[in-house]
Amino acid sequence: MAPLFEVAPAVTAVPVGLAFGAALERAGFGVPRTIAAQLAGRDFTVMKVMFSAIITAMLGLFWAGRFGWLDLSRLALPPTDLQPQLIGAVIFGAGFAIASLCPGTACVAAGTGRRDGLATIAGLFAGTLVTAELWPLLGRVAENRLRADATLPHDLGLSSGVTVALLVLIAFGALGVGGYIERRVGTERNPVRHSAHVVLTTIAAVLALFAAVPLGADEAPRTGSSVSDVAPLDLARWIHDRRAGLRVIEVSDQVDTMLYQIPGAIHLASTDVDTLSFSPDETIVLYSKATTLSSDALTRLQRRGAIGARQLRGGLSAWEQEVLSPVIPPATDSAGNADFARIRSLSNYFGGRPVAQRIPGEGRRQRRRNTC
Repeated sequence: MAPLFEVAPAVTAVPVGLAFGAALERAGFGVPRTIAAQLAGRDFTVMKVMFSAIITAMLGLFWAGRFGWLDLSRLALPPTDLQPQLIGAVIFGAGFAIASLCPGTACVAAGTGRRDGLATIAGLFAGTLVTAELWPLLGRVAENRLRADATLPHDLGLSSGVTVALLVLIAFGALGVGGYIERRVGTERNPVRHSAHVVLTTIAAVLALFAAVPLGADEAPRTGSSVSDVAPLDLARWIHDRRAGLRVIEVSDQVDTMLYQIPGAIHLASTDVDTLSFSPDETIVLYSKATTLSSDALTRLQRRGAIGARQLRGGLSAWEQEVLSPVIPPATDSAGNADFARIRSLSNYFGGRPVAQRIPGEGRRQRRRNTC
């Protein structure tokens, strides 16, 4: 049984949570009138605070990654599943509009003694319990194909830097329009412009502008990026669904006909990467037995402008473990069983076999080549 309270996470979680709540209260988010005015299009305080936080965090993460201070590939990205998430957004948005509070601001309101905050939290718990009871029915809606690597740069076909610059530009435009409306209706809270605002806005604009400048041809990316990785199960789904523009490449300096090859993959010597031709709309997935070969090939392709180039996360050994030999989970709920059923179907498609438990060394053994 998991412990009720763990000391180590609280060392950071509790202070961060308190600071977050204090920031929300200081911004006026603990008062439903502030959020209701935002939804009515009269007071854009919520948009100003949220966009300021998003710009600050986005620019900070981007430049920390570019300078090599942070490995962005280690940041967790929640999977994208459009259908259930759109349904959830509609339900959440309706509750947000009715209560004029979200879970975070409801806690802030309750912490200051507001009864509407307490009522919203009670509704949150009630909705969670009802959803849990109805999950055998509602869970069917969530049985879609998760996109564990869905990001704006990949979906837009742009580099991370250009995407950052565009988002900052959009944020500045939205803030400008919001401020103009507030001045027209007389709801602007701080009409006086402080010099600090001008300085911070200028810094953000400069950082966004230089973010759009690509790395030099002689400068390799210093950190991994989640956009440059693809999970084995996602690649398996792409191959199964015959995704348009997909090209899987095994990078190796020698061909061993006795070793396993991912179905549909072609062989490419590492020395031929610089002469590989590609189109902008192609999704190129590289893998190798020694991941250093595919990593080097990925870097060289990205330098040449291959936006859709990716590397198989974990290499061939991860493919063998997650696709060819997925572990059968213990008895779980219907959603977990349905998820494993999809994994088992993919594994069978590629000639794999689910196992009850991981056999030591199983993922490292050399499989015979099979090109379907």
